[in-house]
Amino acid sequence: MIVILIAFVTGFVIIFLTSTAPFESIKAFMSVPFSNTYFFGNLLATMVPLILTGLAASIAFKSNEFNLGIEGQFYWGALAGTAILLFMKESSPVLTVPVALVVSAAAGGMMASVSALLKSKWNVSELISSLLIGYSLIYITDFFLEGPMLDKNSGLISSQAIPQNFMFARILPPSNLSAGLFIALGLVLLLHLLLEKGTYGLKIAFYGENSRFAKYIGINGKHVVFVSMFLSGALAGVGGIVEILGTQGRMIRSFSAGYGWNGIAVALIARNHPLWVIPAAFLFAFLESAAFASSIFADITPEISKVIQAAVFFLVTASLWKNKRKKG
Repeated sequence: MIVILIAFVTGFVIIFLTSTAPFESIKAFMSVPFSNTYFFGNLLATMVPLILTGLAASIAFKSNEFNLGIEGQFYWGALAGTAILLFMKESSPVLTVPVALVVSAAAGGMMASVSALLKSKWNVSELISSLLIGYSLIYITDFFLEGPMLDKNSGLISSQAIPQNFMFARILPPSNLSAGLFIALGLVLLLHLLLEKGTYGLKIAFYGENSRFAKYIGINGKHVVFVSMFLSGALAGVGGIVEILGTQGRMIRSFSAGYGWNGIAVALIARNHPLWVIPAAFLFAFLESAAFASSIFADITPEISKVIQAAVFFLVTASLWKNKRKKG
């Protein structure tokens, strides 16, 4: 809580230094996102992909693995799901949408599990491999959008539009909030039960705290790493297609607002606890929405949210590092 307060104070100081009417700007920053259903609905819509990428980072970090390819897995899952939706566009949405969700999860999970495989076979750092593979996936996705999947009539570098009957139902119109929120919350509950109440969650916790002790009591470390990385990538992939079906309506180049990277910060703030991911994602979504909305009504640059997010990320990371040194 103190970390978040310090980060907000840092942002307000910058507003005082850059705004001609700082008090009005701060008031707009804090109040506009809650002023009507449009702004509040968009705030919650921004929170949905952050919940899913935050969960993706949490399950990897819980097992003491570092999945830095979440942004790429988010894109790859979105691309795979979009391809399925367009290929099966004549089919019933009752069949097609679940298939797209499963394919997106599998696509993201398989890309993340490559890092687990490289680590188990040749002791390649998953931090480096996931980062490099993640960046590669973004460029490969761009290749498909600029080539085989390009809709030349859209005026954008994008795929064809998803059939309207496949799109998630809207909540709080005219905002972008959709029923994808319920998928995100459902996965939070599911992951909470898996990590906090299930036997597998205990294995991950043991392995994450002390891999040598986990091996001593019979836990298969390679299996834990593989499954946790696969689930991490799968959640990122689901986040990508949920964003397409809930907000975008088509796969657009660079459609992500850094959701994969922000998801890592969300996981750090939540201390890798699935239920705490919700308020952490709400905080980051609020910063994004507040900066954008208040820039319309006051002389605030939208980049102020990035400054506060960076301050939160820095302070939380420093706090975790300090606690880790004390524990060591």
